[in-house]
Amino acid sequence: MAAFRKESQDDEDDYWSGIHKNKNKKKFNLFADDVSVEQADQMAKTKILLKANDFDEDSDTINWDGSSVAVTSTSTSSINPTVSIQPATVTSTYSRSTERLPGSSSNISLQEVVSNSAPRAVSSNDRAKMAEEIRFLQRSLQRAKESGTTKLPVEDTVRCMITGEPFSLEVYRCREEKIELLDRALNTHDGNAIITIVLFLQRTIKTSIFNLELQKRPVAVNHYINYLKNHYDFEVLVDLLGFLGRNEEAAMFKYKQAVSASDAGVKIKSLKTCHRAHFMTDQGLAHNTSLLEEHISLLERQRPIEDADARDEQEGKVMLFKSYPRKSSIINMSVITTLYYCCFYHPGLSENSLASPAAIRRDYKLTDKQYLWIALSARSRLKQWTGIEELFMTKGWFGGTKAKAVIGFDRVCEVLYKTSAPLDILSKYLRMIDSTDRRIALAKKMKCHDIVVDTYLAMKDRAELTDYAKKLTPHSREAYYAQDALKSSTVKWKN
Repeated sequence: MAAFRKESQDDEDDYWSGIHKNKNKKKFNLFADDVSVEQADQMAKTKILLKANDFDEDSDTINWDGSSVAVTSTSTSSINPTVSIQPATVTSTYSRSTERLPGSSSNISLQEVVSNSAPRAVSSNDRAKMAEEIRFLQRSLQRAKESGTTKLPVEDTVRCMITGEPFSLEVYRCREEKIELLDRALNTHDGNAIITIVLFLQRTIKTSIFNLELQKRPVAVNHYINYLKNHYDFEVLVDLLGFLGRNEEAAMFKYKQAVSASDAGVKIKSLKTCHRAHFMTDQGLAHNTSLLEEHISLLERQRPIEDADARDEQEGKVMLFKSYPRKSSIINMSVITTLYYCCFYHPGLSENSLASPAAIRRDYKLTDKQYLWIALSARSRLKQWTGIEELFMTKGWFGGTKAKAVIGFDRVCEVLYKTSAPLDILSKYLRMIDSTDRRIALAKKMKCHDIVVDTYLAMKDRAELTDYAKKLTPHSREAYYAQDALKSSTVKWKN
């Protein structure tokens, strides 16, 4: 029996290597002692005991008494009625043939015979059938997947969304169901559910229908707009705002985008594009259009000024930049700050220069008060006391000139005092204050004692002057000046 097993193993090797050798004819006893029950059961079930290439067609099996019996379709129970044989799990190495055997009712596939044997040749007709079967199975699988999730009522799905339970929106196919989902979510006032369904609608229905349905629901619109802003989907946002007729909001959003650019050149280009696309085409934005044009003009003015001043400061050609180094770039500064900068660093330029304070005042329609306040602050910081007077000189009725401050000389004195102006300069402009009470109050604050004494003297108020003289430092110049005023014989005192 051991020799037979060796020959069978050789046959197995020869089969997979494509070599078929003739073997000696030999009878094989199904009920030999060394044949296991499992092997006998498998051989009886498959009706394959001999391989054609290994044994003759007339080879037979040996019965209990040694006589030959033909192989028939005999069940395992007919082999020995007194023995119960369990289904075999071990595959016989002899069951390799797929030919039609005597007593077999059909062709037996290799899958049925042995799991590790080579498949038989497949015809083109079989291939076509298998391909069709694969397609059928794929369609069945898809239908199974689609029907695997139960289509819940709309209100139950929305509830699952709010409570965090599993849900699926893909099962809702028709537009009415999708719109009902959105309305149910809006009734719950749950932002997460609303935006989830809005995005589902945006993905699964036509854009025109989506926009129309969204337009009817302002709360959903606001949630969607906020979502687009937070996710930086600006192109879709602007298109949506335009469809909804919110042109001003769309224009302001594009303006905000444009001014966020860090590079001045890119910012100017973006602002011009925004101006053409959103502001020029809408008459309702006429006022904002003019402001945008001024913004673009200001940036186009600031760029060359900044480039020239930065170069001069680096090269050390201008002494003013050494004495008062620039704090920051002028680009992106306001009109008022730009005017202050030019009044400080370029006070004497003519109006045909971009950095001219007078040109800035003219081009951006600044008022006299705005210009005087900024110019006075800049010159005071530079200690240009002698050049301040020309800011107040105006032409009179008869061709002459007189000093006039549109902001009031009391404000002029406050600016001068903050910049540590000398007492003689402060006194000069304190005398120009019309209100005596205001003049006295500022003079006391700024320690201009002569102005206080002269004002009380002009008011002929002896009592107030006496009280004030007592508060002055004894034997000081101001104290002697007050005493001389009190002793004046030309003044007719009120009391």
